[in-house]
Amino acid sequence: MNYYVLACQSGREERNIRLLEKTVARDYPGSYIAAYSPVRESREFCAKKWSVKVRPLLPGYIIAVCEKELWRIQKDIFLMSDTNYGFLRNADGSYELKGSDERFAMWVETNLGYIKPSKVVLDKRKLSPNEKIKIISGPLKDLNGKIVSVYKGVRVNVEVSFLGEVKRLTLPIDIVDTIEDEPAVADKDSLFRAPDEEDAAPESSESSQE
Repeated sequence: MNYYVLACQSGREERNIRLLEKTVARDYPGSYIAAYSPVRESREFCAKKWSVKVRPLLPGYIIAVCEKELWRIQKDIFLMSDTNYGFLRNADGSYELKGSDERFAMWVETNLGYIKPSKVVLDKRKLSPNEKIKIISGPLKDLNGKIVSVYKGVRVNVEVSFLGEVKRLTLPIDIVDTIEDEPAVADKDSLFRAPDEEDAAPESSESSQE
């Protein structure tokens, strides 16, 4: 399977997913296509009680999975909606996700786009900003990051890197064990740039609507 990231206007992810599935079904009849606008579930303490909230994990991005090479129908996909901006590309010009980005997309697919809470292990027992953490369960298992802030000793805001960007997540605190400091290793495959002008439709073209 091939994994891609389609950029679109934030808040219009579900509409663009439907249009993407229709476009692929038309251009590649019978081919497998799945697309997700991943969301994450978190427990939040508000008004003196705990509640479960579901929030977008990657606003403005769609994870697409297909057995075909979707970049070959890039123009048809770009024209399907005026709120989608085309596929992101790697630094080498290819569209298929690689390395840690591909593994992240596979996590999203395995969880059908619904990411449940993960647990973290702290490098040290002291809870304070800039402490290094390692996610030890859930779909983001084995990703490293650092604490941004701590809330009443029950949850932490952390920064982790995926899709070439640093994202902030809220995770429950569960100190299981300490870990040794490890040197950060850059993922050379996690380099994206926005679609080039050559990928976009000419200005005179009209965008098709759903």
